[in-house]
Amino acid sequence: MIGFSFSPGGLLFPYHLGVIKSLTNTNHLTEENPIAGSSAGAIAVASHAANVTPEQALEGCIRISDACEEMGGARGRLLPLLEQELNALLPQDAHRVVNERSGLTGLAYKEVFPVQKNVLATRFDSREQLIEDVCNSSMFPFFSSPWPCVIRKGKKSNLNSKINDRDDDNAVWNALPRVVVDGYFTVPRERFGCPDLEELGVCDRTVTISVLPHDAIGLTASDGGPRDRISPVVRSNEEFTDLFRGAVSPSPRKFMVELFERGVADGEAWASNEVL
Repeated sequence: MIGFSFSPGGLLFPYHLGVIKSLTNTNHLTEENPIAGSSAGAIAVASHAANVTPEQALEGCIRISDACEEMGGARGRLLPLLEQELNALLPQDAHRVVNERSGLTGLAYKEVFPVQKNVLATRFDSREQLIEDVCNSSMFPFFSSPWPCVIRKGKKSNLNSKINDRDDDNAVWNALPRVVVDGYFTVPRERFGCPDLEELGVCDRTVTISVLPHDAIGLTASDGGPRDRISPVVRSNEEFTDLFRGAVSPSPRKFMVELFERGVADGEAWASNEVL
């Protein structure tokens, strides 16, 4: 079983959508394949698992980029725009659709308070929780919002229903607010934010998908080398600079559509060398 792990990537998110489209069309990505991602990768994974088409998600990304352009840039403005688009695009039963998917769907983020831990969310009690976890995964300090983190409310508990003192302690602990940051910070540097699916035992092999060239960003975690990697081929420093600029700055529709098509082509190229 092959798992697909998607990297962060800011506004280069359309590349992931193109790869998903091609892998789905070639039957390399089915309901059974585990998928996980951080930040832009989490957005792609969640939208796909919730049955939002790549084209619909692409239009959402273009709207976010256009809104950032009108407001003077992307820095500090992305998180509320992302939440707005998720509310517009995800079906009302999105959490149920994702939960019922036979393959694991994972959204990575890091909790830094009240306890520091890496989280891979795989079950969602509500549509609101699904949206919140996507936004948690996309909270890159001082870029997604003006702040270094996002603070989430703790879970309410009925202290009157406790069975013992440990239950009481757990209830108080769970009621504390949670401070979270981007899923990029959940894995070692050589994974560049790509969740480790093999560590979970849900697949025999993981293909890492990055919006930036693997070698350029030091994403070396793929055991199988090139056959376990999908990312753009960049032929000059100028081209890489343009690509990186697209990750952190608004881009016109033409750039976004071309990036999507590039993901489709790279996904098809990978699939052509894979025997089902």
